[in-house]
Amino acid sequence: MSALMIAQDEKPYQDERATILSIIESALHIRTPEQFLAWTEGELQNLFPHGALICGTGQINRHSISTRQLLFKHFPQQYIEAIRQADNGIQSPVMARWVRERQPQLFEADSPGNDIDAGWLAIFRAYDLRNIAAHGVHDLNSNVTSYFSFFRIPQRLTSRHSHLLELLVPHMHIALTRALAAEQLPSLPALPGATEITAREREILGWLQQGKSNWEIAKILGRSPHTVKHQVRSILVKLRVNNRTQAVSKAIELGVVG
Repeated sequence: MSALMIAQDEKPYQDERATILSIIESALHIRTPEQFLAWTEGELQNLFPHGALICGTGQINRHSISTRQLLFKHFPQQYIEAIRQADNGIQSPVMARWVRERQPQLFEADSPGNDIDAGWLAIFRAYDLRNIAAHGVHDLNSNVTSYFSFFRIPQRLTSRHSHLLELLVPHMHIALTRALAAEQLPSLPALPGATEITAREREILGWLQQGKSNWEIAKILGRSPHTVKHQVRSILVKLRVNNRTQAVSKAIELGVVG
């Protein structure tokens, strides 16, 4: 085989390596969640096309991940609520397999295999998610993780997708945690006689800011309306306000919500 033919055969691989390097370098400039999602919608699509994405950070449990912060792109959030567990963890057979193996996971809904729970598969198909390519990064104690799931990938999933996940996800982890750190809410300044707002109450304040009712918040969080009502009352007491509108205004003023 001539040197020219060898060079021609190598060119596609050289082009792909150059694309990967360019994508990794561009990820170094990500500073906000909006920039992260724009990056996945733009440059990452050229190498790893997909129709939907969910990613975030959380605590690894035995078979699931209890989420802390999530980012979505073209993703049906109702699916997450449909598979959320009582402990607030998100559980799917694909995620459970990753928790065990810590290797890239590929899944096709039209050839699920015998070990896939039928109930979960029905939910997955109902939202037309089609397939999954997923991978994550965990800390030294294997407790805290970032996790990335791509859906509606146009090509048939192959070992190439696994290889790309292994190359890209460590850099995506760094970019995501940096972007989410920029969104971390500051601690509530001390108020005379008031207890600090809890993480759950911050989350509820965020939904109040979006105009959600107690019933809607309960549905989102997987809690009872009575529990949410009690937590809203606690927020009002701690912020020393009389209603939900005042609570949101005060929380914004104190920097508890954006």
